[in-house]
Amino acid sequence: MKKILFSVLGIVLLFVAVLLYFLKSDSSNPYQDTAWGRFSGTCASEEAPKDNFGKNFKGCDYSVPASEIPVFQNAKLSFSNTFDNKKSLPLMASAMIDVDNDGVDEVFLSGGVTEQDQLFHYNSGTFKKSTYNIPHKPENTTTYGAVSFDLDSDGKTDLLLAGDYGVLWYKNTGSSFTSHKIEISFDDKSVPVALSLADIDRDGDADMFVSSYIKLDKMEGQTIFKDSNYGASSLLLLNDGNSKFTDATAEYGLSYVHNTFSGVFVDIDNDGFMDLVVAHDTGEVRTYKNENGSQFKMKRNPTTGKFAYPMGIAVGDYNNDGNIDFFFSNTGSSVPSFLARGDLDKEDIFNSDWILLRNDGKFNFTDVAKETKTADFEFSWGAIFEDFNLDGKQDLVVAENYVDFPPHKLFKLPGRFMIQRPDGTFAAVEDQANVINKNYGITPLSSDFNQDGYPDLVFANLSGSAKVHLNKGGTANYISFRFPETAQYAGSRMTVVKNDGTTLTDTYIIGEGLASDQTSTLSFGLGNENTVKSVSLHLPNGETKEIQNPKVNALNQI
Repeated sequence: MKKILFSVLGIVLLFVAVLLYFLKSDSSNPYQDTAWGRFSGTCASEEAPKDNFGKNFKGCDYSVPASEIPVFQNAKLSFSNTFDNKKSLPLMASAMIDVDNDGVDEVFLSGGVTEQDQLFHYNSGTFKKSTYNIPHKPENTTTYGAVSFDLDSDGKTDLLLAGDYGVLWYKNTGSSFTSHKIEISFDDKSVPVALSLADIDRDGDADMFVSSYIKLDKMEGQTIFKDSNYGASSLLLLNDGNSKFTDATAEYGLSYVHNTFSGVFVDIDNDGFMDLVVAHDTGEVRTYKNENGSQFKMKRNPTTGKFAYPMGIAVGDYNNDGNIDFFFSNTGSSVPSFLARGDLDKEDIFNSDWILLRNDGKFNFTDVAKETKTADFEFSWGAIFEDFNLDGKQDLVVAENYVDFPPHKLFKLPGRFMIQRPDGTFAAVEDQANVINKNYGITPLSSDFNQDGYPDLVFANLSGSAKVHLNKGGTANYISFRFPETAQYAGSRMTVVKNDGTTLTDTYIIGEGLASDQTSTLSFGLGNENTVKSVSLHLPNGETKEIQNPKVNALNQI
């Protein structure tokens, strides 16, 4: 009997040991040279084992020279979200917004259900609570999503918020915000969690896509894929011209029931009409073509008919071919496949990898996550593309850690900061860059707070303190453009042609990341070059403008 008990105990202990090893090793870089093993210290520690080049090694990717890795220093921002999983969905809102038109963004962060949302102003390396009055949200509610946008085109940027209360418009008066509820009818299962705006019908005002998730008290599970009646209904709202909206979801072919974390309006095929990309949790990525402003038609992509957990969306032309590409977060290696598959049948195709859809033009996409070395990482949330070292190639930052996933209370993920190499692959260098974030990040955000041209980094953290990292910069040149946050410009695509003929492309959209909104400034790294050949602006109405005499190493106002 003792032998049997000891055998059972041994099996249990072995299982626990294997499980703990799996969970602990999940945070390791899957693309490291594993011949060197793992080390528990930091990449820069003196006692770390050396590689053949005399460099320290801990799974840090040294294929990127240290001179090309931007290094950040922490800045003070006193804000901590308190998450209550019995009262709120596991999301929080964040946005960059220039409330006073001084060219420097403020940071909006939402609090937990018992906390108020707050706005922070940058000043000489620190962030302080803004003197702008933020209205108190309705009692016992949580703000899940936010975007900055000048909804009434009066020259002052407003906030639009999504939460348990519906959708609120915080109108910027010039010294404070006043709260106005946007009248929208949601069904009894759906709560709005994220917003994107653009002029989809070219009538001169901004229309809205509202991503919705099932209400907390109606949630039945987190791995339900195949129940077509389970989930929330997202909405497409047409602006009536007076900042009031009409539900046009069915009219435009977008009626569906499925939990949706985020969606963005962006011109995928460069035809001058704003298309729509939607991330369906426990589902697929949906790509919709805007048919001349009158309807959206779903187009196939590499995720169509397959199953995954796409959540956050990063938007940018990572390979500089003039077409806008898309990255999507996923459960990754953190959740064993047999658990993540939920109610899927054996024959159903399930993908837990991160997804990077290269836009090949005319709504043709290729998932290049494997070849770009971005596929095999861990559970992730929001993500952004940004050129942090100003070398002309967009880098990728991804927020990680799930507050309701027990393993992430023991073994927290670092959050990934990935520099793009010259060959188009990405290297995870968050340790070297000094931007590790283990505070349950919902999304990264980026803006140039200290106006040195180098993008800085913010993590909106659902549990624990928000983190701000100021880029220490370098000697690279850049050119940047700040857009008015209006329907005329939302969705604009900008192309910079360098003197050698190579092009850099990016797009100004509303809603990149996860339940968040980025800066309205587009920055292009020029490396050693201090002039450009040309800059062209492609507006959402189909018009193209040449920017005359743009200033390098300066912020150009559009």
